[in-house]
Amino acid sequence: MKGCIVLQRQFAPIGNAIALELKNKHNIKDFCGYVFTRRAEQFVKAQKDIQYTNLILDEDLHNQYRKEKLDIEYLKNIEAEYGMPNLWQCIAIDRTLMMDIPPKEYSVSPTPPYTHEEMLKILQVKFRTIVDFLNKEKPDFIVGVNVGSLGTMTLDRVAKRMGIKNYTIETGKIDNRVTFSEDCKWLSGVEKIIKNIKENNYKSPFRKEAENHLEKFRKNPAPPSFAAEEKNKSFLEKMAIIPFKLFRALKFTIRSTYKYLKNPYKSDTTVENPARALVNKFKRKIRGLRNLKPLYDDPIWQEDFAYFPLHFEPEATTLLYSPFYTNQINLLTQIAKSLPVHFKLYVKEHPSMLEYRPTAYYRELKKIPNLKLLNPKTSSLDLIEKSKIVTTIAGTAGFEASLLKKPVITFGDIFYNILSFVKRCREIENLPNIIKQQLEHFQYNNEEIINLLSAILEDTLPFDFTALWAKGSYKQVKNHPDFPKFVDNLAKKLGL
Repeated sequence: MKGCIVLQRQFAPIGNAIALELKNKHNIKDFCGYVFTRRAEQFVKAQKDIQYTNLILDEDLHNQYRKEKLDIEYLKNIEAEYGMPNLWQCIAIDRTLMMDIPPKEYSVSPTPPYTHEEMLKILQVKFRTIVDFLNKEKPDFIVGVNVGSLGTMTLDRVAKRMGIKNYTIETGKIDNRVTFSEDCKWLSGVEKIIKNIKENNYKSPFRKEAENHLEKFRKNPAPPSFAAEEKNKSFLEKMAIIPFKLFRALKFTIRSTYKYLKNPYKSDTTVENPARALVNKFKRKIRGLRNLKPLYDDPIWQEDFAYFPLHFEPEATTLLYSPFYTNQINLLTQIAKSLPVHFKLYVKEHPSMLEYRPTAYYRELKKIPNLKLLNPKTSSLDLIEKSKIVTTIAGTAGFEASLLKKPVITFGDIFYNILSFVKRCREIENLPNIIKQQLEHFQYNNEEIINLLSAILEDTLPFDFTALWAKGSYKQVKNHPDFPKFVDNLAKKLGL
């Protein structure tokens, strides 16, 4: 058996450690790799634990487009074979191609840095190389962390067509549980367990634990896990630490500028100009000092309202799960006009987006007559509990609302759409009728939610993957006490 590891940015040490664990414990000897960023490539080539049979570097593929001759017939052929039904989503999901913005940045109206023809050349290069790569290496499976770029989406499309299982690491939405899924949009293992429950009367060994979790959540819903401490500081407290932050920013800029000037690959799309980074950071800090309170409305808990939490952007929730609903202002306009006439639409910003969106964005939202913009500090769970209906593209709020017996409407592909009482809006013209149906004829099924929780608990395992991904060194990853069990989850799915 042979594996292909997607060694993507900060995930590279974890991906390499997964390969090492599979090698040592499960006797898988051969691995190839798809690498993102030259820094990750340097790590992979410097380590001695895994000798990859072949490596592809995404930046090198991208840079080849300048010499590529556009072949429309080839593009038509690969679209016919891998389209499902076309290849635009492979391009549209890539923030570099479509938005020209670096990681941790945001733009209200992004401008693509490439022409249509240039995008097609980049698509052509990556498809041809990845198809040849997989045909030559013949991996039995692929393991990665997410699908969020032209390269990873192409790899996923080609792998599916070739019958190669592509596993991505997904969170289970219960505590810090994670799993490996064969589908980048769903929890495939969870879906299989629920199907077994329905069709074969299967009894999950985690049913009692699921019932306890549901009872505990309903009695005392957990607060959001993201509450950045700095967001709660007063204006004076923020001003007091500015000198320290300026010194730290200056030190970082000098160091990053020196590295940038010495970098022979500074033209790579993944390399950010430090001057641009400094400007973007300055803009964010200025936005963080704004007083947006005059724009906020106070909730009136006695009135009828629908709740919509704004999504963090750009991320897979919008770009992958719901590529046709990425304009949240436009979507909110449609939701607002689809509600009963006396309803309000309560909207709350994602706390992590406060420094990214300009004030004009919120002023545009305020033009919607029946929309109320709430302070981000307002409890999302209070809003869910007191709302008549929850609308979300594909966010966690929809799952929490389902646990709390609230009607939910989603606009994207998300695992809890499997619940019969959650309605997925696929055609916006049908939204008024879907809302009316959910408000007047909502039928909650407690058995379904217990089955879903049971399946999640059965398919996932507790492992603080996010923290390890963000800050863990290669040594810390390999020596983490829960890491072998984490990889065992994958090995089980591989039939090892």
